[in-house]
Amino acid sequence: MNEKHIVDDIIRMLGPGGSALSHCTPSVRAELTSQLQKFVHPLGPTPKRCLETFVDLGLSDAEIGRYFRIPQHVVTQLRKIWKIDRTD
Repeated sequence: MNEKHIVDDIIRMLGPGGSALSHCTPSVRAELTSQLQKFVHPLGPTPKRCLETFVDLGLSDAEIGRYFRIPQHVVTQLRKIWKIDRTD
């Protein structure tokens, strides 16, 4: 196998529909209840960092909830668990 085939394989794996990241198996987070874990998936592979970013942008819990289609109280609970404070 030459170098071009290796590069093509890597690009194919990282591209849309590739298998670089498993989308089927959400990671289990010990700090979250099973009920909260059901809502973490829409926040992506790094949910804490994602939530921190949206809070830093100044969005309210209600706005973040609407954007990700998760209940506002879940956003509030996640912020409390992960100690994400507003910096107004």
